[in-house]
Amino acid sequence: MTMRKLNVGLLLLALCAPAWAKYSGLSLSTDYPEQTVQAGRPAVISLSVHNYGLPPQEVRLAASEVAHGWKAEFEGDARDVGAVFVAPEESQELSLHLTPPENATGGSYRFVLVARGAQASAELPITLRLAKTIPNWLALRASLPTLKGSSSTDFSYDIKIENKSGRDALVNLTAEAPRGFDVSFTPQYGSQEVTSIRVKAGASKDVSAKVQMPERAQAGDYALTVHAASGTTRAELPLAMIVTGKPRLSLSTPSGRLSGDATVGRATPLALVLENDGSAPARDVTLSADSPSHWKVSFEPRRLDEIAPHQHAKVTASFTPAEQSLAGDYMLTLNANGGSTSASTDYRVTVMTSTLWGGIGVGIAAAAILVVGFAVSKFGRR
Repeated sequence: MTMRKLNVGLLLLALCAPAWAKYSGLSLSTDYPEQTVQAGRPAVISLSVHNYGLPPQEVRLAASEVAHGWKAEFEGDARDVGAVFVAPEESQELSLHLTPPENATGGSYRFVLVARGAQASAELPITLRLAKTIPNWLALRASLPTLKGSSSTDFSYDIKIENKSGRDALVNLTAEAPRGFDVSFTPQYGSQEVTSIRVKAGASKDVSAKVQMPERAQAGDYALTVHAASGTTRAELPLAMIVTGKPRLSLSTPSGRLSGDATVGRATPLALVLENDGSAPARDVTLSADSPSHWKVSFEPRRLDEIAPHQHAKVTASFTPAEQSLAGDYMLTLNANGGSTSASTDYRVTVMTSTLWGGIGVGIAAAAILVVGFAVSKFGRR
């Protein structure tokens, strides 16, 4: 009884087995052998060559029928190919690029593809319909398409990629940005930069577009565009950046030397260069100094209305050491304050006493020696 049931089961299984299970040969297939594509753009058709039960072999590819004026090219791994090697019960994936002539009009166009192996061959007819516009199944959206900040701000846009088609898509991402701006893409949960991302059919993926500005970016309004492409479908997303800019001051001498000599009671001039290396004007810049007690310090000019970005202004400082200053080294701190930005530099001053007082000192010492000598000569014998 058990043996009879087993035989009946095997018979039913054999009767229900699909016809392709007994097939031996080659197949050349595509998911959509008839489809609508947009006029004026190349069409990319995904192909698959499968070996059913044949020995491993090279399969030659050709287009035996091509619509007038069209150009057909087979591509595999981003290279033009004319054949593929297929092992038994395995398949090779490739694509067919169909480029229409410039004057192609709407209508249907027929193509026939052939895959020839050593023992078998297969044909695949394809029909393309050209349309001026086709529904765009790829879309880009940004939660905040306009961002505002200073040149030191990290601009990052959250972008959603939507795949409205019925099949998974590999979406390539590029950006069109002003000269010197660098745009990179990262997945929502990750730090690795990507240039493409796979989006499942009917689903969406979130990515971040991060913008790195050049070091000397000027304040102003900037526009950039993110592009997404998959096959012949394109989508673009315009974005805006409002860069407010920020001044950045530096203060030094023309030679860069930050030390010098001075004499007690005598004014010493010091040439200074005040530079704005930022991306916005520095306004209402005033100069001041932190000096030793009783020193006199002045600036000409003491106040500057504005220093434009990447421009400089010349200033002359004058300092006078106090009369009671002893010979030695002193620190003079020079300051520039422009509201939102400031700069300071330390200048070391070596103070020397006046040559007049030095002469007086020498005279007093000489007089003292003469007095002592006279006293010794007059009273020394007593």
